[in-house]
Amino acid sequence: MTRNISLILNGILLLAVAHLYYLNFSKKDNTQPVATLAPAKGGGVKIAYVNADTLDARYEWLKEQKKALEQRVMNAEKNMGAKKEALMKDLAAFQQKYESGTVPPAQLEKEYAALNERQRKLAEEEERLGKQLTQEQQKAMNELMANVEAKLKSLQSQIGYDYILSYSKGGGQVLLANDSLDITVQVLDLLNAKK
Repeated sequence: MTRNISLILNGILLLAVAHLYYLNFSKKDNTQPVATLAPAKGGGVKIAYVNADTLDARYEWLKEQKKALEQRVMNAEKNMGAKKEALMKDLAAFQQKYESGTVPPAQLEKEYAALNERQRKLAEEEERLGKQLTQEQQKAMNELMANVEAKLKSLQSQIGYDYILSYSKGGGQVLLANDSLDITVQVLDLLNAKK
């Protein structure tokens, strides 16, 4: 689950960067070929990157969100596990009654129907809980994306970068990065700054 959250967060960061690209290009004259765009001040396009792995590990808000979500997942799994265990015990007790042959068939049918209904409701609860946790995760990702985008826009206007990329070892859209272009520390400072 933690690995999935990390992958989703990296995906959200990539989406935020892609959105910045879109915003940057949508402001330019689209009839002009990309190769002939006017260079930024200082002679050329200014590019920087944010290390998504570092952002994932050191962005305080994100760490808090991940911790809270992981706690909710653990609590949900523990709760569902206890309910499943109780159902399994009741199913085992029913099996013993059935095999003993001492319980009337009408009573066995009632108990069997009740156990099936409990099992159905438990499956529905598990599905509902899964959807709820997914929605909470999506809400956190939307907040993350909005916050990162706002801070990157601020940083972009302050420093004048044309592109801010997301870099992640073993993945992401950038395969190699020059460390002198890394602005992760500045982005982390902006993101972790108390409002």
